[in-house]
Amino acid sequence: MTAITTDLQAQKAAIEDFLETKALESFPGNLFDAVHHIMTLDGKRLRPMMVLMSAQGFGVEQEKAMSAAISIEVFHNFTLVHDDIMDKAKLRRGKITVHEKFGVDKAIVTGDAMLPHAVSLLIQDNNDKAGELLTCFNKMGKEVMEGQQYDMEFENRNDVTVDEYMNMIRLKTSVLFGTACEIGAIIGGANEADKKGLYDFGLYSGLAFQIMDDYLDTFGDENFGKKIGGDILLNKKSFLLVNAMQMANDTQKERIATLFEESNEEKKIREFQELYREMGIPQIALDTMEDLHNKSVNALLSTSIPDENKERIKHLGEVMLRRTK
Repeated sequence: MTAITTDLQAQKAAIEDFLETKALESFPGNLFDAVHHIMTLDGKRLRPMMVLMSAQGFGVEQEKAMSAAISIEVFHNFTLVHDDIMDKAKLRRGKITVHEKFGVDKAIVTGDAMLPHAVSLLIQDNNDKAGELLTCFNKMGKEVMEGQQYDMEFENRNDVTVDEYMNMIRLKTSVLFGTACEIGAIIGGANEADKKGLYDFGLYSGLAFQIMDDYLDTFGDENFGKKIGGDILLNKKSFLLVNAMQMANDTQKERIATLFEESNEEKKIREFQELYREMGIPQIALDTMEDLHNKSVNALLSTSIPDENKERIKHLGEVMLRRTK
């Protein structure tokens, strides 16, 4: 095990400890059981780690950036609570979802309460930078909601282009990674060029992360934490499906249309997997992820962060890309 890996594990452990002991202290008591359920599921904690490592890249102590890091994790989980309701998902990270465990109404209110709680945590230890932090956070929040709406609109369209899909995941998923890095840079007093470099690192890493998520949803295994083929069963416009629909010849388009209506779940998943393989879609996904990873590394290398800290951040990006769940 490398020193960087050990360091990342220690950082994740510190995040988990903060979540259990301090992060939810002021959360409404009658919603605590629901928020505690979602916030303490076994997550990767990539977004708060990005905040911490970006801040530490400019010499900030971990404790100074921890509340802001957790604010990003709270915001992320707020979106998941509501996403799971819209998707009618029964599992999240292999465990029962909040709305299944506590009911839809309580899940909605819990998610609503998580948003102002995230804002409070963001500026808790950095009041001197509150204005810039809030501007950054609010921009991200609007973009995430815009991306979520695009995602829902795409459910009723069969002409979604790859460019439209990439813009949707940029908004829904990637800007949160970019903002996590930017928030760490703001706390660290970074200059504008370094803030942009770190934002771009997070943005490109987030794009690769989402494409990997789509890939694993179809070609992953039971360790993924979600039902394999879930996107297929929902006819969800994933990276795989959008590329297939854009590339398909007339015969393949007819096959896709037929599979959309297939009621046998195992058959539907199996035949979509076969179609994707025949069209070379898995390799397109892997190549796209690699290209985005290279762009993220170049953005990181453009910053003035010390090389040792760059290596730690770069390693986190590689963890995101090479994951299997």
